Amino acid sequence: MNQSIWERRQAVASRLEGHVRTERAVRDEFETALAAASLDARDVDPDGHLGRAVAAVAHLAAGAPGFDVVLGLASGDHGVRVQAGADGRAQVQVVELSTQESAPVAVASELAALLWQR
Repeated sequence: MNQSIWERRQAVASRLEGHVRTERAVRDEFETALAAASLDARDVDPDGHLGRAVAAVAHLAAGAPGFDVVLGLASGDHGVRVQAGADGRAQVQVVELSTQESAPVAVASELAALLWQR
């Protein structure tokens, strides 16, 4: 398979353009999900670092059908869920986290462990 330098360069440029389009689509989906959750993107992600991280995770998710992860936001009330369906398409959602219910259980189990150590 002999490809000219020009053909290889075109193939790389095409892949890079595809990555850029995908990143833009994921970041737009992320901003739409934030707005749907009544969160302001300027407050949640003022520097755009979270949006880039979500796009990177979505890129990983796209290669692994069944991928499902939730990234917690600094506020602790919401998280960003990145998952991939059977078709490999990554989806981004903002979900509410219910930390109030799980915290007492964790504290109680830690206290019990401390008591049993004595």
